[in-house]
Amino acid sequence: MEEPLILERYRPLAELGSGGHGTVVLAFDTRMARRVAIKRLPLSHEARTSGLAEARTAAMLNHPEIVIVHEWDTGDDEAFLVMEYVDGASLADILDETGTPLDADEAAAVLRGVARALAFAHDNGVLHLDIKPANVLITRDGRVKVADFGVSALTGLSGRAHGVAGTIGYMPPEQIRAEELDARTDEWALASLAYELLTNANPFDSDSLEGSLFKIEHADTPLPSDFEPGLGHGVDDVLLAALAPEPEERYPSITAFVTSLLDHLGDAEAGRESLVELVSRFVEDEEDERAEEYSRLGLWDRMASRAHWFRRAWAALLCGWLLWAGLSPFGLADPALWGAVGLGALAGVLAPGLGLALGILAFGAALLRVDILGGVLFLAPAIAFWVYAGRRGRGDALIPVTAPSFGVLRAAPAAPLLLGFVFNPLVAALSAAAAALTTMSVAAATGARAPFLIVDWRFFIDPWSASVMVANMRALLAPGVLLAIAGWALGAAACSLACSRGTRGWAAVGTAVGALVLGGTYIAWGMLDPAVGPESWATSGGIALMVMVIVIALGAPTRGAE
Repeated sequence: MEEPLILERYRPLAELGSGGHGTVVLAFDTRMARRVAIKRLPLSHEARTSGLAEARTAAMLNHPEIVIVHEWDTGDDEAFLVMEYVDGASLADILDETGTPLDADEAAAVLRGVARALAFAHDNGVLHLDIKPANVLITRDGRVKVADFGVSALTGLSGRAHGVAGTIGYMPPEQIRAEELDARTDEWALASLAYELLTNANPFDSDSLEGSLFKIEHADTPLPSDFEPGLGHGVDDVLLAALAPEPEERYPSITAFVTSLLDHLGDAEAGRESLVELVSRFVEDEEDERAEEYSRLGLWDRMASRAHWFRRAWAALLCGWLLWAGLSPFGLADPALWGAVGLGALAGVLAPGLGLALGILAFGAALLRVDILGGVLFLAPAIAFWVYAGRRGRGDALIPVTAPSFGVLRAAPAAPLLLGFVFNPLVAALSAAAAALTTMSVAAATGARAPFLIVDWRFFIDPWSASVMVANMRALLAPGVLLAIAGWALGAAACSLACSRGTRGWAAVGTAVGALVLGGTYIAWGMLDPAVGPESWATSGGIALMVMVIVIALGAPTRGAE
């Protein structure tokens, strides 16, 4: 069963893990067509008031060994931290899977990378406060990535923690007591992590904060070499110094601590190569699962990365056609005519807003030449729509120009429902109103009668032929036309509201509600004009519903940048 989009953009695919801070899910970014990891956090008052500014600070930590923070936002009762998805495995998974410590080379590679990430963060005034195996990721090529800086910043960016904010076994006494924290707090956590990497044991783990605090301050910490005699006493001395209960007894910085420790470990470069093999073995079993999750994405999600090029190609076609149709009646020589058409198509590719403006002016001029009323009925709303939406220039504003093609297919009412499927309610409503006017104008011009849902295909081949009944466009002044325009706008908005959930089920609900609105519109029009009976619109409505069934079956709705 499909889950609603997160923040109307991210489609959840699978749960990656959960912990005290929240749940991490793998999601697909429907705008950027990429996988991301999203941390879902219960939304506290403190997070609501300070989280955005602090997450922005975390997002500025641009370092190759820090997981990138893409976005921070809030919902009704959750906060969402959108991060880079790291294709690999966490140290927690690797240690659990192997059941053995890392060797000296592998530990050197990991600790070197984590230390560089933490040193960079400390230089920029950011504490991590939750260093642990689950927050250290190893990529397929053996690179280290430290995760959850943004989450930690929510509690420790200022250098103070109000309450307990880390993980038992990786928190020094000052963090457990919620005292003032500094870079040496992260140093202690990294030393605890190093101890575990080298021995596969954590001597400070406990069922409670008090139990962990007692082990740190009163129990004798076992020497790492007691677990792994091959480590040597140099490792013992460095780790125990960094694990001192009092901050002032530790190394002055992360860099000083890890530099001292690496002198007693192996070759970090060799360790990275070994990590590649470790991670590849671990993620092999997950590849098929991830591929299956990705395969469940609908067609519209899969096409997200190519949507830009589809829009541009379609804009070129439509702008070129508008220029051709608009300039044909003026008797231009073929080189001039086709040169203008080519420039219009090029404008559609490079600047859709400009291409649409040229097309509207050319087509409106031709229509004025044939019939002044028809030209005014076209130009006034077309220019108003261009000022509001068309000049912004991504190509989406050309969709109303496409609407008459649905009339050729006897599926004109599909246009407002599709607009609701794609856009937010306001944009969908305005675009649907423009699409209704465009469709009915072309239908009337090609000889159709109320409710103007059927378009003669010959219009697109020769819009100014003798078969075009321009005089019939005066029928567009009937009150029912305004009712239909309003109905298309309301139907699109109703469909859009349901489609904002981003699931096929809600899209089906939105389509049904939108179809009811459209049906009610034409029933009301029939009360004003007996010629508009069910037989004049029911077939088009049925075909439109079949179109929507196919569209929904191919994929859930997405929300692009609006």
